Amino acid sequence: MHPCENGSTSHADPSSPSTMNVLLLRSPTSDVPDRYEAVFRTHGYSPISVPVLETTLVHLEQLASRIVDGPNVHHFTGVIVTSKRSIEAWGRAVESVVARPRENVVVGEVGCGGEDKTGWASIPFYVVGEVTAGAARELGKRLQRRLCPEDVRGGSEAGSAEQLARIILEDGDVSGSKKMLYLTGDKNRDTMSKILTEGGVGLEELQVYETRGSSTFAQDLEDELRKAGSAGCDGGDDALSTWGWIVFFAPSAARHVYPALCDRFFFRRLVDTGDADEHKHGRKRTAKVAVIGPTTASFLRDELGLRVDVVAPKPTPAELASAISAFDSASHSV
Repeated sequence: MHPCENGSTSHADPSSPSTMNVLLLRSPTSDVPDRYEAVFRTHGYSPISVPVLETTLVHLEQLASRIVDGPNVHHFTGVIVTSKRSIEAWGRAVESVVARPRENVVVGEVGCGGEDKTGWASIPFYVVGEVTAGAARELGKRLQRRLCPEDVRGGSEAGSAEQLARIILEDGDVSGSKKMLYLTGDKNRDTMSKILTEGGVGLEELQVYETRGSSTFAQDLEDELRKAGSAGCDGGDDALSTWGWIVFFAPSAARHVYPALCDRFFFRRLVDTGDADEHKHGRKRTAKVAVIGPTTASFLRDELGLRVDVVAPKPTPAELASAISAFDSASHSV
């Protein structure tokens, strides 16, 4: 018997959404305030962010070697970046390059108008999303400009790998012979590669980061709940009430954190297992489930058997918060 199984189909509890918690299974951004937390506060919720993943940069020596060689040696006509992590890897590799005396001489010669072996500033960097685009532009402000992106394309116009691939294919600057350096993580889908390959663009893929579940998630969750004055496991005399919302952002993260969440919260399931009072005996409070998009929703339903209460119409903080608020308002009016 799974610790979270039950077939209850009751709706949100009648408590006011102004006091309801929202657990965001993601790392808060360095922005102050965090965009997700800020928008939930405007809707009257109490947001709690807990990181669920750890990211490690890998193959930085190989990336540094490509940077030193420059785009012309390998006939690169552009660089593809779909994650801010890849920009972090590029920056770390540049830092290692400029720290080497021999490479400093090369960089100095290039900066003085020497042979353009390392002229990455003239090469377009195609990026997904404005956050990644901003990180790419920032590199040129603090590191060797000849080794960093200056021509950043896509950004806000490319919200997905598919959209960015279409932009690349339509970009006249890469017409004819096209070869891209594609910086990837360990969980990249083949969407980008398939579209570009079919469009005649050559790719050299280089994995520069890998992501795994946080080894400290259970403790981090407990710490954040304690700081927020929330107790997921112990509902006291009100154990049947709704604690609030838990928001999932990715299937891999959901798989990793689900057991720890089940130790603290009760989840409604799609199929009645006959254990409707299990959460009462375990003194767990019910958590409603929201997801950032349909892929994560399908995973929670098909793989974990959970009832998903809200799917954000678009993967943005505003759309997510509005959908959750609308769900609660509709439930309270019944």
